[in-house]
Amino acid sequence: MPTVSESLAKLSQRAKEAEDHTAAARNETREQLEARAAAARATAQRRREEMKARGAKMQDDLASAWASLLARAQEQFETIRAKLEEKRDDHDAKAAERRAERAEANAADAIDFASWAVDEAEAEALEAAEARKIADALHPS
Repeated sequence: MPTVSESLAKLSQRAKEAEDHTAAARNETREQLEARAAAARATAQRRREEMKARGAKMQDDLASAWASLLARAQEQFETIRAKLEEKRDDHDAKAAERRAERAEANAADAIDFASWAVDEAEAEALEAAEARKIADALHPS
């Protein structure tokens, strides 16, 4: 199992990759963007399933609350995505502009959610480090 610090470093690297992919999107075709979005959704779904499986192993109330939060967030993202899919083939310029603005707002909301999740992860990591220091002090090796 990786350390908390290693996990945060991996998260930072993944956020940079997402930033790079988003910047590169300006130069990609619609087909390339659709393929990249499908791959990103598949990755997100895989991670969600991994987190659900991990949560299922945990039996306390916090794990249950975390699983509930993940489920609600995923439902919201799926609802938003479904609404965007319904309109994808509409070629009206104004409708396309509104869709793009909604999609950009949804992306901003997802980034805000991820930022909050990173803040929470940092707080939990620091609490874990503090708990480890206390435990080590009480049981010196």
